[in-house]
Amino acid sequence: MKQIRLYILLFTLMQTASCSKDYLNKVPLDQQTEQTSFQTYNNFKTYAWGLYDLFDGYGQGPILNTATFLFEEANSDNLCYNESLNSNEWAYQLKTVPSSGDDWDFSFIRRVNIMLDNIDQSKMSQKEKDHWRSVGYVFRCFRYIQLLSKFGDVPWLEHVVKDNDKDILYASRTSRDTVAQNILDNLLWAETHINPAGDGANTVNVHVVRALISRFGLFEGTWRKYHGLGNAEQYLNACVVASAELAADFSILLPDYDHIFNSEDLAGKAGIILYRSYAAGQNVHGVQRYLRTAAWYFDLTKDAVDSYLCQDGKPISTSVLYQGDHSLSDEFRHRDRRLYFTVTPPYRVFTTTDATGSVITSKNTIFWKHTGIDADKEYMDTMSLISSPGYKELPYLQWAGNVLRTVPHFRKFNEGQGFSVSQLGYYFFKFYNSTTDATGFVNTTDAPIFRIEEALLNYAEASFELGEFDQAIADITINKIRKRVNMPNMVVADIDASFDLNRDTDVESLLWEIRRERRVELMGEGFRFNDIRRWKKGNYLNKQQLGLWVDNSKFGNKLTISGGGNEGYVEYNTTPLGWLEQYYLYPLPKDQLVLNKSLAQNPGWK
Repeated sequence: MKQIRLYILLFTLMQTASCSKDYLNKVPLDQQTEQTSFQTYNNFKTYAWGLYDLFDGYGQGPILNTATFLFEEANSDNLCYNESLNSNEWAYQLKTVPSSGDDWDFSFIRRVNIMLDNIDQSKMSQKEKDHWRSVGYVFRCFRYIQLLSKFGDVPWLEHVVKDNDKDILYASRTSRDTVAQNILDNLLWAETHINPAGDGANTVNVHVVRALISRFGLFEGTWRKYHGLGNAEQYLNACVVASAELAADFSILLPDYDHIFNSEDLAGKAGIILYRSYAAGQNVHGVQRYLRTAAWYFDLTKDAVDSYLCQDGKPISTSVLYQGDHSLSDEFRHRDRRLYFTVTPPYRVFTTTDATGSVITSKNTIFWKHTGIDADKEYMDTMSLISSPGYKELPYLQWAGNVLRTVPHFRKFNEGQGFSVSQLGYYFFKFYNSTTDATGFVNTTDAPIFRIEEALLNYAEASFELGEFDQAIADITINKIRKRVNMPNMVVADIDASFDLNRDTDVESLLWEIRRERRVELMGEGFRFNDIRRWKKGNYLNKQQLGLWVDNSKFGNKLTISGGGNEGYVEYNTTPLGWLEQYYLYPLPKDQLVLNKSLAQNPGWK
């Protein structure tokens, strides 16, 4: 039975109102105040459970309670969110200054500061106080990293802001230098003062602290390097040190890549540092239902698919194994198996009314049989070999169990099956499995928050930026990840300017391959847009998002072909207008500028 780790905030802190009559200031005996509630270790533990909601996991998204990070990823060149034309507001210059919101919100920081401000007056031992201060620092820093990434300079709030704190309420923003330094200092302090084991399984512990240092150190270090802010080395070094500790402590990776994202219970799984647990009737999400209906609008782009290496460890531009892209079967053959776990591989079956084989091609049905053509089942056989039973088995199943007859399966040419359709042909199914109940928005697959593979990739990239990356580091980072999916090792000495003819020539060859590994391993997990921003590579969004190469006559001439004609790459969106320099930072909402005249808008926004 799945262990439930859904923690609920069990009490509400009561605050008294100001009044001139003393008796009105007295708190009823059946109510609690901060002073009476924050006394013991368990008081703090109970309060902290509510802070774990900061980790969205697979929920909290704008549509059908579906993963927020998917929509972040669709801002990048990895995913196309194809519900409506030109939906990427950054690529099509649709991003404007919002009237309110847009994540300029410090309410969570206030919640954490309530806890932090009550530690010293509690009855806990010094060691216990240090532990809970460390936990508070982790939550506060996690939120501040989000704010720093988006807005740059933000107000640093060390304590709870009260109504009479006018100098704080109406102060200008704290400089990025100070905020970043505070984050790093807080996290380094927490690393040495937190209870190493946290408060039990799947709680904030020393490994979580290091995972956050690893993530933040790489982000801030590279942001500073590529945006010319200086002091990059401090953050990159912090990333390397924390990542190395994690690499030593998590020497074993989860053998099956797909299990990271589609397990009903991640408890005790190798390499999982922290995860969000879901449980039936208590805490659920809708990813499975969403991606197995007509409402799943996420496709990988051709650019993203092209980033996957061939099974000889070489890119498609130089590998002798690559067979071209004029059919999805050819394009997928001899590729990194992570591609097969991320984009639905091609196949075709007959659907039937019963198990005897009476072919009905106009109806959805739970029955199917092979066409008898080897090419139609090539990848069905492949997935049966590399995927665990109940995970990525083909044929693809709709939410009610109906069988999808064919992939590629286009929205504009669906052969009478309107579910699980794609605009570009590369249907994104990383979070799909054929076992999870998808009949309602009650999915309970657990979501990784921190996993060791990310830390290893951070380690590799930060080491390169410091001039320290070599074969030894490649072996304990990238090659360890590759081994799990039976990919050849990265051989550092083999990577030169001719290794990938499609490389961005502004990026060194070795760094390009390190970034490629990050892109592939973390595909669709919400990292790519921020990666592009920290590398100052917004121009990557200037590329038109293309899909499969097709002979349009085979699809009723219903698909839109880039450049016109009957054959070519499918397009959905038009050519982007282009990235603007101001986009590296988000705009502050208008209402905040009105409320606080000391705030200044980020450069370029009006």
